[in-house]
Amino acid sequence: MPTTIVTGRDITFTIDGDNFDAQATAATLTIESTINTYQTLDGKAYYTTDSQGTFDVEMLADWSVGAGLCNTLWSACNSAPNTPLAVSFTASTGAVFTFSVQPIFPSAGGTAPDAQTVSLSFTCVTTPLLND
Repeated sequence: MPTTIVTGRDITFTIDGDNFDAQATAATLTIESTINTYQTLDGKAYYTTDSQGTFDVEMLADWSVGAGLCNTLWSACNSAPNTPLAVSFTASTGAVFTFSVQPIFPSAGGTAPDAQTVSLSFTCVTTPLLND
């Protein structure tokens, strides 16, 4: 099988139907599992009790009214803070991860003369599914 190299440039992510990969400088989905280890008379046994995902996004701040991620998140947190947002995370290989995240307030501002950036660490409220 030939080697396939996938870079971060091959990622697209969509939140509640809006695509934000143009402003994103990094996006990482991480799943942590809680694995219990039991010592039995036959040896060790392992049992996964839970998993928790985080979706970390670094991006140029986009406060465009109605369409910008920062504006969208701020509005979601104000009006419906307990309503998850649907996310689709796609690699160029065709792997698509779908999940929901809890809305969070983005930071605002930055240093001059740099572009405003925002770092977001979303909590996944559903276990991400891999849809090949």
